[in-house]
Amino acid sequence: MKLAIVTARYGREVLGGAETLARELAAHLPRPEFDVEVLTTCAVDLETWRNELPVGPAVIDNVPVRRFPIDHRFRDARRFRELQFQFGTAQPITRDEEYAWIDHSAHSPALYAYLAQHGRDFDYLVFAPYLFGPTLYGTQLWPERSVLWPCLHDEVYARFLHVRLMLEACRGLLFITEPERRLALKTLGIRQPRAEVVGLGVDDFAARADRFRQKFGLSEPLLLYAGRFDSTKNLLELFEFFIAYKQLHAEPLKLVLLGSGPLTPPPHPDIVSLGFVNELDKHDAFAAAAVVCQPSLWESFSIVLMEAWLAGTPVLVHGDCEVTRDHVRRSHGGLDYTTFDEFAGALDWFLAHPLERQQLGQQGRAYVRREYNWRRVIDRFRDALMAWQGGMP
Repeated sequence: MKLAIVTARYGREVLGGAETLARELAAHLPRPEFDVEVLTTCAVDLETWRNELPVGPAVIDNVPVRRFPIDHRFRDARRFRELQFQFGTAQPITRDEEYAWIDHSAHSPALYAYLAQHGRDFDYLVFAPYLFGPTLYGTQLWPERSVLWPCLHDEVYARFLHVRLMLEACRGLLFITEPERRLALKTLGIRQPRAEVVGLGVDDFAARADRFRQKFGLSEPLLLYAGRFDSTKNLLELFEFFIAYKQLHAEPLKLVLLGSGPLTPPPHPDIVSLGFVNELDKHDAFAAAAVVCQPSLWESFSIVLMEAWLAGTPVLVHGDCEVTRDHVRRSHGGLDYTTFDEFAGALDWFLAHPLERQQLGQQGRAYVRREYNWRRVIDRFRDALMAWQGGMP
């Protein structure tokens, strides 16, 4: 089966759950059963969409990749930011504003031209995630061959008319979790008979807590956040809650941040920002943490939770995110909170119960190894695509 995986950003240097999904899927699909090529842009940064990587073919992890430039002549970045800010408020949104936001998003006419010319050469075009230009425009070229892995969140963009039409017109939808599928079909009311939950595989790894602590000079208990430094990840509330917790508790505890993004952490002696780290350091950090916190309200999967659990570390998630709350309750691998009192109470319990904390981490590890191994994911992916082939032009 010949597949093109189409995603706006691709590469080891690219942060993002959907982008990681695309990269890991491309690397794990078995050859020669699947003949895979990745079609993407030259951008790395989600804010600027600057063309940082060379145009043309490349090979990443033995996967052929073809890059196309973002054309900034079609973008009014200022208007895009204005609309982005407006959408974050309670102001009503017109259809014209929805389409203006899409028009001023990141686009690659060269990529669209390649898809138009060569789309028929592939059995399927697999797009991920739903939100950016290459998916919003690319799926229109060959809807009958387009399979969309949307990585949906319950956010304003998911309610755009263009997004609804795209989700309903494509060949089928793939979801990572059952809550994501419910969001699409029940909450948003998307009419799409071909919609399957396939999950996402996460590779196991070995990690050493002592190596991380020694390298970065950290001996205290650690609350770890790993991901984008962005207000959309609910980091401002995490900072507020952690600082308030430290004002009430003299015991040693540091909040360690891994990642990058536009949000600058507040200056505080117990908040340590290490920025972007390599995979080895990241895995060691998960092992060193007492707890990994995922404060985000909008997740379609959360690879961070899976990596924390594979390291044997329990998690603390926001209870208003259905996906992460569902993971925690199915795995018995952590706790959830919605208020400061619940956040503080959870931290108190974790720090006072090291044996129970370890047990939660091991239950999370068993959950990941059972539900999100690549063999099961590829089987579900294959079954869905095979079932949808009937009547293909």
